[in-house]
Amino acid sequence: MIRTTLVASALLITLSGTASAADNPALKKCLDTANSTVDMVKCNANETKVQDARLNKAYKTALAAQQGARKQKLQDVQRLWIKYRDANCAFAGSASGGSIDQVNGAACVLDMTQTRAQELENLVGP
Repeated sequence: MIRTTLVASALLITLSGTASAADNPALKKCLDTANSTVDMVKCNANETKVQDARLNKAYKTALAAQQGARKQKLQDVQRLWIKYRDANCAFAGSASGGSIDQVNGAACVLDMTQTRAQELENLVGP
């Protein structure tokens, strides 16, 4: 049972990480050469820093484009999104109790941060 859970978790990580890695040659290269879960977590953490900077820039741009009550609503939504991301990824990172959980959690933060950055960029257009 535990072995099945670990295999399923590893497969899930492989599949969920593929979307981000496919769009990012540096992340793909890093993950392809990772020899341990620690290495995989580092790959995801490094790309998360890049995506977090992208998210912060997009948020500032989107916030500047809002007027009146919409500006406050965007601030409120962003604060709630951060809480949700953190809680969701903590949950995703605690599924099996094994070391793969660290990879799951890091991949979750990366994927959600990348997606949110795109959402914010879409608020103001190209």
